[in-house]
Amino acid sequence: MRKIDETDMRILRAMQKDGSMTVAEIAEAAGLSQSPCSRRISQLEDAGVILGRSVKLDRRKLGFDVNIDVCVKIDAHTRDALDIFKREVQLIPEVQMAVLVMGEYDFRLRVVVRDIEHYRLLLQDRLSTIKGVQEMHSSVILEVVKDTTELPI
Repeated sequence: MRKIDETDMRILRAMQKDGSMTVAEIAEAAGLSQSPCSRRISQLEDAGVILGRSVKLDRRKLGFDVNIDVCVKIDAHTRDALDIFKREVQLIPEVQMAVLVMGEYDFRLRVVVRDIEHYRLLLQDRLSTIKGVQEMHSSVILEVVKDTTELPI
Protein backbone atom coordinates (compact mmCIF):
# COMPACT_ATOMS: atom_id res chain seq x y z
CA MET A 1 0.00 0.00 0.00
CA ARG A 2 1.07 3.51 -0.64
CA LYS A 3 1.95 5.80 2.24
CA ILE A 4 -0.99 7.56 3.87
CA ASP A 5 -0.55 11.28 3.29
CA GLU A 6 -2.17 14.35 4.82
CA THR A 7 -4.95 14.34 2.21
CA ASP A 8 -5.84 10.77 3.19
CA MET A 9 -5.81 11.84 6.83
CA ARG A 10 -8.27 14.68 6.09
CA ILE A 11 -10.56 12.16 4.38
CA LEU A 12 -10.30 9.76 7.32
CA ARG A 13 -10.93 12.50 9.89
CA ALA A 14 -14.07 13.58 8.05
CA MET A 15 -15.34 10.03 7.63
CA GLN A 16 -14.83 8.99 11.23
CA LYS A 17 -16.64 12.10 12.49
CA ASP A 18 -19.70 11.28 10.37
CA GLY A 19 -19.83 7.98 8.50
CA SER A 20 -22.99 9.04 6.69
CA MET A 21 -21.28 11.80 4.72
CA THR A 22 -21.55 11.62 0.94
CA VAL A 23 -18.42 11.55 -1.19
CA ALA A 24 -19.16 15.16 -2.15
CA GLU A 25 -19.24 16.18 1.53
CA ILE A 26 -16.06 14.24 2.30
CA ALA A 27 -14.34 15.78 -0.72
CA GLU A 28 -15.32 19.26 0.41
CA ALA A 29 -14.07 18.61 3.96
CA ALA A 30 -10.79 17.21 2.59
CA GLY A 31 -10.29 19.98 0.03
CA LEU A 32 -10.58 17.70 -3.01
CA SER A 33 -12.88 17.24 -5.95
CA GLN A 34 -15.20 14.23 -5.91
CA SER A 35 -13.37 11.90 -8.34
CA PRO A 36 -9.96 11.90 -6.63
CA CYS A 37 -11.66 11.71 -3.24
CA SER A 38 -13.71 8.69 -4.34
CA ARG A 39 -10.53 7.00 -5.68
CA ARG A 40 -8.69 7.61 -2.43
CA ILE A 41 -11.60 6.24 -0.37
CA SER A 42 -11.59 3.10 -2.54
CA GLN A 43 -7.84 2.72 -2.11
CA LEU A 44 -8.16 3.12 1.66
CA GLU A 45 -10.91 0.49 1.71
CA ASP A 46 -8.90 -1.89 -0.50
CA ALA A 47 -5.88 -1.47 1.80
CA GLY A 48 -7.98 -2.28 4.87
CA VAL A 49 -7.52 1.15 6.46
CA ILE A 50 -11.28 1.74 6.25
CA LEU A 51 -12.85 -1.42 7.68
CA GLY A 52 -16.48 -0.49 7.15
CA ARG A 53 -19.16 2.05 7.93
CA SER A 54 -21.86 1.72 10.54
CA VAL A 55 -24.74 3.50 12.19
CA LYS A 56 -24.63 4.17 15.92
CA LEU A 57 -27.96 3.34 17.56
CA ASP A 58 -29.33 4.57 20.88
CA ARG A 59 -29.58 1.31 22.82
CA ARG A 60 -32.03 2.74 25.35
CA LYS A 61 -34.51 3.83 22.70
CA LEU A 62 -34.46 0.22 21.48
CA GLY A 63 -35.12 -1.21 24.95
CA PHE A 64 -31.58 -2.15 26.02
CA ASP A 65 -31.44 -0.24 29.29
CA VAL A 66 -28.57 -2.04 31.02
CA ASN A 67 -24.92 -2.05 30.00
CA ILE A 68 -22.62 -4.48 31.83
CA ASP A 69 -18.86 -5.01 31.96
CA VAL A 70 -18.07 -8.69 32.53
CA CYS A 71 -14.61 -9.99 33.48
CA VAL A 72 -14.13 -13.68 32.73
CA LYS A 73 -11.46 -16.08 33.96
CA ILE A 74 -11.09 -19.37 32.16
CA ASP A 75 -9.69 -22.51 33.77
CA ALA A 76 -6.85 -23.16 31.31
CA HIS A 77 -4.67 -20.99 29.12
CA THR A 78 -4.31 -23.43 26.29
CA ARG A 79 -4.96 -22.45 22.69
CA ASP A 80 -8.01 -24.76 22.62
CA ALA A 81 -9.53 -23.24 25.77
CA LEU A 82 -9.03 -19.70 24.48
CA ASP A 83 -10.39 -20.59 21.04
CA ILE A 84 -13.48 -22.27 22.51
CA PHE A 85 -14.32 -19.18 24.55
CA LYS A 86 -13.66 -16.83 21.62
CA ARG A 87 -15.83 -18.89 19.30
CA GLU A 88 -18.72 -19.24 21.76
CA VAL A 89 -18.82 -15.61 22.86
CA GLN A 90 -19.05 -14.47 19.23
CA LEU A 91 -22.37 -16.32 18.98
CA ILE A 92 -24.00 -14.27 21.75
CA PRO A 93 -25.64 -11.17 20.25
CA GLU A 94 -25.80 -9.31 23.58
CA VAL A 95 -21.99 -9.30 23.73
CA GLN A 96 -20.98 -6.15 21.90
CA MET A 97 -17.28 -6.39 22.58
CA ALA A 98 -14.99 -9.17 23.77
CA VAL A 99 -11.28 -8.67 24.34
CA LEU A 100 -8.51 -10.95 25.56
CA VAL A 101 -6.60 -9.16 28.31
CA MET A 102 -3.61 -9.62 30.59
CA GLY A 103 -4.13 -9.48 34.29
CA GLU A 104 -6.41 -11.04 36.87
CA TYR A 105 -9.02 -12.00 34.26
CA ASP A 106 -8.63 -13.41 30.76
CA PHE A 107 -11.47 -11.69 28.90
CA ARG A 108 -13.50 -8.51 29.26
CA LEU A 109 -16.92 -8.35 27.72
CA ARG A 110 -19.24 -5.43 27.09
CA VAL A 111 -22.79 -6.74 27.30
CA VAL A 112 -26.06 -4.96 26.56
CA VAL A 113 -29.35 -6.29 27.94
CA ARG A 114 -32.93 -5.11 28.40
CA ASP A 115 -32.89 -5.41 32.20
CA ILE A 116 -31.24 -7.28 35.06
CA GLU A 117 -33.49 -10.31 34.54
CA HIS A 118 -32.32 -10.49 30.93
CA TYR A 119 -28.72 -10.45 32.20
CA ARG A 120 -29.43 -13.12 34.83
CA LEU A 121 -30.76 -15.43 32.11
CA LEU A 122 -27.85 -14.63 29.80
CA LEU A 123 -25.38 -15.33 32.60
CA GLN A 124 -27.10 -18.52 33.71
CA ASP A 125 -27.99 -19.98 30.31
CA ARG A 126 -25.19 -18.79 28.02
CA LEU A 127 -22.09 -17.27 29.59
CA SER A 128 -21.65 -19.68 32.48
CA THR A 129 -22.22 -22.69 30.20
CA ILE A 130 -19.24 -21.95 27.97
CA LYS A 131 -16.70 -24.72 28.47
CA GLY A 132 -13.77 -23.57 30.57
CA VAL A 133 -15.39 -20.59 32.30
CA GLN A 134 -14.06 -20.64 35.84
CA GLU A 135 -15.08 -17.26 37.24
CA MET A 136 -16.98 -14.15 36.22
CA HIS A 137 -17.23 -10.71 37.74
CA SER A 138 -19.96 -8.34 36.53
CA SER A 139 -20.20 -4.59 36.93
CA VAL A 140 -23.28 -2.65 35.89
CA ILE A 141 -22.23 0.47 34.01
CA LEU A 142 -24.09 3.39 35.57
CA GLU A 143 -23.05 6.05 33.08
CA VAL A 144 -21.04 6.03 29.89
CA VAL A 145 -18.84 9.10 30.11
CA LYS A 146 -17.08 8.55 26.78
CA ASP A 147 -17.76 6.03 24.04
CA THR A 148 -16.03 6.60 20.75
CA THR A 149 -14.44 4.67 17.94
CA GLU A 150 -12.67 7.78 16.63
CA LEU A 151 -8.88 7.47 16.51
CA PRO A 152 -6.87 10.57 17.50
CA ILE A 153 -5.57 11.21 13.99
